[in-house]
Amino acid sequence: MPVDDRYDRKILSVLQRDGRITNQRLAAQVDLSPAPCWRRVNRLEKAGVIERYVALLDRERLGLQVMVYVHVSLTDHHTATLDAFDAFVARSDNVLECYSVSGEYDYLVRVVVASVKDIEVFLMENLLRLPAVRSANTSFVLKQKKYTTALPV
Repeated sequence: MPVDDRYDRKILSVLQRDGRITNQRLAAQVDLSPAPCWRRVNRLEKAGVIERYVALLDRERLGLQVMVYVHVSLTDHHTATLDAFDAFVARSDNVLECYSVSGEYDYLVRVVVASVKDIEVFLMENLLRLPAVRSANTSFVLKQKKYTTALPV
């Protein structure tokens, strides 16, 4: 098991809040000496529990004022259709997340753009022009109540 004990969990919890923390400070916060702390972090990285370190940006300060969830239905589930949709998602910078889902729709896509006009362009000139897409239903985010990237460890 990649996560061995409470020390690993404490390390992961601290790193989720501050990925730039020094090993010295991390070790102090999790009650370990620096060398064993570094070994644990290194093991968690090699095991893939820690995938990567990133900077989280403020989308609104970057001018991305509009966030929309789009429920997408495809025309069919043939390989070529799925591949075409996957390729569109991969090349669309405005798509932050995309999930294949159960239920009424095939995918749930989270999109950010600068304005309502931009979401119209994204939908009408890009997404809905794909032969693979049968329909899209949008839900505009009015107010963000909670946002976290931290997993419960």
